[in-house]
Amino acid sequence: MPGPARPGPPRPGSRRRLAAFVAFFILAALAEVIARGTRAAWAYTQSGPGLAEGHAEQTKAIAKGHAQLVGRAGERPRRSHSRSREAVAQETASRTLEDSSLQGKLQEAFGEALTSLGPLPGPVSPQVSVADPRFGDYQCNNAMVLFKLAKQNPGTLGDWRSPKDAGEALKAALPSEMDAVLESVSVAPQGFVTMKLRLSWIEEEVRKLYLEGLQLRTSKPQRIVMDFSSPNIAKEMHVGHLRSTILGDSIANLLKWLGHDVVRLNHVGDWGTQFGMLLEYMQREGSLSELEGESVVKDLQTFYRNAKLKFDEDADFRKAAQAKVVSLQAGEAWESSAWRQICEVSRSEFEVIYQRLGIRGLEERGESFYNEMLAETVQELDDLGLTEEDGGAMCIFTNVSKAPLIVRKADGGYGYDSTDCAAVRHRLREEKADRIIYVIDNGQETHMRMVFEVAERAAWLPTGARLDFVGFGLVQGEDGKKFKTRSGDVVRLRDLLDEATARAAAELRKRAKDRNKGKELTEADLERIETGILKDAEQIGTAAVKYFDMRNNRNSDYRFSYDAMLDPKGNTAVYVLYAYARLAAVLRRSGRDVMTLEPSSLALAEPAERDLGRRLLQLPEVLALVEDDLFPNRLVDYIYDLASDFTTFYMECPIVGSDAEESRLMLCEVTRRTLQVTLEILGINPLDRL
Repeated sequence: MPGPARPGPPRPGSRRRLAAFVAFFILAALAEVIARGTRAAWAYTQSGPGLAEGHAEQTKAIAKGHAQLVGRAGERPRRSHSRSREAVAQETASRTLEDSSLQGKLQEAFGEALTSLGPLPGPVSPQVSVADPRFGDYQCNNAMVLFKLAKQNPGTLGDWRSPKDAGEALKAALPSEMDAVLESVSVAPQGFVTMKLRLSWIEEEVRKLYLEGLQLRTSKPQRIVMDFSSPNIAKEMHVGHLRSTILGDSIANLLKWLGHDVVRLNHVGDWGTQFGMLLEYMQREGSLSELEGESVVKDLQTFYRNAKLKFDEDADFRKAAQAKVVSLQAGEAWESSAWRQICEVSRSEFEVIYQRLGIRGLEERGESFYNEMLAETVQELDDLGLTEEDGGAMCIFTNVSKAPLIVRKADGGYGYDSTDCAAVRHRLREEKADRIIYVIDNGQETHMRMVFEVAERAAWLPTGARLDFVGFGLVQGEDGKKFKTRSGDVVRLRDLLDEATARAAAELRKRAKDRNKGKELTEADLERIETGILKDAEQIGTAAVKYFDMRNNRNSDYRFSYDAMLDPKGNTAVYVLYAYARLAAVLRRSGRDVMTLEPSSLALAEPAERDLGRRLLQLPEVLALVEDDLFPNRLVDYIYDLASDFTTFYMECPIVGSDAEESRLMLCEVTRRTLQVTLEILGINPLDRL
């Protein structure tokens, strides 16, 4: 029998069609890689301040994914059962913080439910909070209030016999579109309406995070002026400057990340009577030429203490020092030159501390900046009829305190009160600020509230503008008293960071010794290990100090403890940094390009997976709270809870090599990105290896 007919040579048209088909397929594959890469790069560039290293790492990942996809261009692409990437991109590109908040969605739904019950006899706003996880995910707490209103106003609402009946009415009135979000809604006997999220909805939202990253933006971008840190010229930064500096920086980072135009101002103490004392003393002692070397600011502090003693004891010196202030304000040559030299050496010392703390973009605008504005500011206040004379001084009395603001002294001079009034006026009028945030210790609250009232009465505050006082408590020693050295001096910020770094290095050396036990290491190996330890110790020590401070409610005093802040267990930076490093290690160990996983494979079947997914979706509501009330400890708590949920997931759910590897790697990658973004908002750089 004749064999099967052999195919003849392809016709020219068939060959061209085949070539065109192959070229089309390769181009389509390349387009997909580029699209993925572009969206991934967008996710990384939006993931917080100072992401140069992460962006470079992401570029490598994109290139790797490109090569892998081109290498398998002849394979048939898998079909995605989830919505297309393009559909998700179109939906999420413009999502605001408010739109992304699940708690906000639920409050809106219960707001509609409340309205549907009929005219309410009293003001009632929806109250939705995170529920006890034993009973559900969220709960609405309005039923008890509704029941009381119904009892007090018969016939206005339903004929309810108990809070549970009111809760059932709320449940029944929920909009039907919530069925896609909520798996179940139950009502407790006390009336609490508890909701459990639908698993498929959680999975779809996590897929969006994997595909698009954290693209959260405020719905109302503002120009926001931040006033924080504010050390004094001629003095070293000490523990008292810690809280203002890192709280202000983290709040500024968050607001900028959300899309606000943030101006960071450093209102340094560079003007006033103290400079008259210092300049007079240094001129008499001929010590201005001594402002050289590493101990320059320490020398200035010594000169300042000596000058203060002489000022208090010597009437002639006091008179000469006051004359020096007048000469400085008049711009006399020697005084101005000496003042600039003192400011410059102090500024250099401050910059060393700011570099270690990772503080960037802080514009110095000290008290001297407003000097030429003082007379016109006070004149305007007087023209508005806000001032009155008291003991020869020009004062403004407010409703905040019985003591007045002294905007011009009896001798015609100006002080802090007039400077702060000129500053808020300039920031509102010239900087066009929609919001000004002052990060200052609680002891200054009364003073700043008085300044705020003056700004409002003078009509400097535009409609809708906002002035916020972000106060904070004291840093105490472990004994609960003021944090000082053994000699009784205030703790220098430089020394505090050095000690934290040294302790972190000691712990890393112990770990390195255990890890390399039994290995033969060369001198080069030991040198390389020590170099890595010193680098990591600086980051870990600084992170530990910052995290430990910000985990506390800023209004509270707290006890400073190196042992507590460097504890690898509990709510510390060390614990969170190890969780992040473990995440990075899992992703490396998989050998997979995490940017090219199939979104449709994501499934949160295990309780630990669901808990981690749900936690990831709570970030928008946390950020919305911090944006409004400016309490960074809310974000710190979220970071710790997220790291804890990941640790539970890691212990209970095998990842690499499991049947659910692809799904769990996606969950790991979304968690890693979220930790990276939130830590960098706090000014902490996570480490891929520890």
